[in-house]
Amino acid sequence: MKIVNVETVRADIIRLLKATGLREDLAGDMTHIMIESDLMGHRTHGLAMLPTYLDRLGKDLIRKDGDITVVRETASTLNWQAHRLPGAYVVRRAICALYEKITSEPVITASIANCSHIGSLQAYLEEPARRGYLCLMMVTDPGVASVAPFGGRDPVLTSNPIAAAIPTHGDPILIDQCTSLVSNAQVQSADRSKPLPGRWVVDNAGRPTDDPNALTADPPGTIMPLGGEDFGYKGFGFGIMVEAFALALSGHGRLIPKQRGAQGVFLQLIDPAAFSGRDAFLAETTDFVRRCKASRPAEGAKGIRLPGERAMSEKRRQLHGGLEMPDELLERLAALASSHGVEAFADVRLSA
Repeated sequence: MKIVNVETVRADIIRLLKATGLREDLAGDMTHIMIESDLMGHRTHGLAMLPTYLDRLGKDLIRKDGDITVVRETASTLNWQAHRLPGAYVVRRAICALYEKITSEPVITASIANCSHIGSLQAYLEEPARRGYLCLMMVTDPGVASVAPFGGRDPVLTSNPIAAAIPTHGDPILIDQCTSLVSNAQVQSADRSKPLPGRWVVDNAGRPTDDPNALTADPPGTIMPLGGEDFGYKGFGFGIMVEAFALALSGHGRLIPKQRGAQGVFLQLIDPAAFSGRDAFLAETTDFVRRCKASRPAEGAKGIRLPGERAMSEKRRQLHGGLEMPDELLERLAALASSHGVEAFADVRLSA
């Protein structure tokens, strides 16, 4: 690992993305979410995604310019067609639009069709929670199918993540989890010569297995729904929710021609002030955190850690001491920058 200066890396990434022809404001939002993901410790969805994004930009699978189309809008809702614009840009614009609406409506909902990959959901959640809003997100890609219905063997849906932000008087609770037992990335990055830690996948005959190669067989296997062999129907149920909220509601579902990399997004803000009142709400959520922390640790456990706690700790640590980047990734990004005629990532290190 190298310890790098966050703002120097940020500037280099924006310059590299602009060199592909990407508009500057789009490049800024993509960079912000990638860095935010790395700061929170979500490295598979941080700067490690940049080579993939550059490849998609080169193939025009991520749109470099253009406008979002407002399909429908009311005082409390919006439905956008994003035309494969960068997901980070689209979702950050949607959040800003919801902030404007929530001053007059207590529950605001956005439904977005056809934006490119948005990255880590948790990277979007801290800001609305710090403003005092409950936030709910569901996202998926109709061009990917890697999870079979519980009891089946053919893929119908994918990891279908759900995320939520819950404000407290301290750090917010930030929930971000897929509705499959593990994510696509966790299985794809596994050592193919070793068994998985558990029977996380189902082979093409419908049998649970710990063999990561089952997913690349012909025909391929699938990933277990959350809950595994015994309770996977629960994860399957949550996965169906994401299909309805993120795809069917946005008008960007699996009936469209299959093309990976374009997502449907459900995003909702709720202002507690219009319900129990902000003070009463925060008193409850803060006391819930207190009671969790007061719970006696199970034998062998290190204590209670709430969703988002590790992410907040990692972010504070790296903002203070510098962003950690693997040597291999830093070298790869420098080579990619050079191939685009950009001198970058040479003077970003704080220390070896």
